[in-house]
Amino acid sequence: MRALDSYIFKMTQKPIFHKEFFAKMHMFKELEHIDVEDLSMLRLLGLPITKYNNYAFTLETLTTPIMQGKFCIVDIETNGSKPLLNQIIEIGAVMIENGKEVGEFSSLVKTDILPDSIEQLTGITLSELQHAPSLNSVLEGFRLFIKDAVFVAHNVNFDYYFISHNLEEAGFGPLLNRRLDTIDLARKCIEAPKYGLSSLTEHLGIAFENHHRALYDAKATAQVFFKALENIPEEVQSVEQLIAFTKPQNQRKKKEKTNRSTTNGTSL
Repeated sequence: MRALDSYIFKMTQKPIFHKEFFAKMHMFKELEHIDVEDLSMLRLLGLPITKYNNYAFTLETLTTPIMQGKFCIVDIETNGSKPLLNQIIEIGAVMIENGKEVGEFSSLVKTDILPDSIEQLTGITLSELQHAPSLNSVLEGFRLFIKDAVFVAHNVNFDYYFISHNLEEAGFGPLLNRRLDTIDLARKCIEAPKYGLSSLTEHLGIAFENHHRALYDAKATAQVFFKALENIPEEVQSVEQLIAFTKPQNQRKKKEKTNRSTTNGTSL
């Protein structure tokens, strides 16, 4: 986790005074070329920041009900697994607002490098990629599409940090969106033998074609997301509570608390 992410998480715990917030944001290397005192710019980078009062900031996700939230379900295909060495070759995304799909984003990305294994996996050809839009133009379009919606993906850190790194390299600044992993959400809400996207969709009876094509994977992930939402606990009401609920450490803490209670009960 980036130090920047840790500081944004702090905003979920309590409002932060303006002066402290701006001073801290100026310290992050990722934001050195960003006007961090321009809230509209921070929102463009994905941070759902809002005024708590005349003296402090907070996050909109803390008070936004889940069914009124904005969630961008994202999937990428790449020509390798390392953001520093490899490149995105396709981005697909589905926007969900007020519990409904309201938009799609899909584009191949120009490159001259496509390993045979990736071509066989995705069905994407080198010729298609050589005639695709440039990485910078696709990233710019994606940023305008996602805005400050919650970034949702199956194994979210891979997609999130891959895109964020590419945005930084292009001079667009990092992603600051809140994020949610549908693998973790599914593990909390859906009983299934396996939690890979293909296995989950088969288990849930979700029609799934063209696996390893970005938009199709994003659409399948959106259906898993909707299925999981049907089983969230009643006390999970806000977007930020949903994000917190999915965190694996919450499950570990719950188990540890249960184990301590059992041990204490036995000792008595």
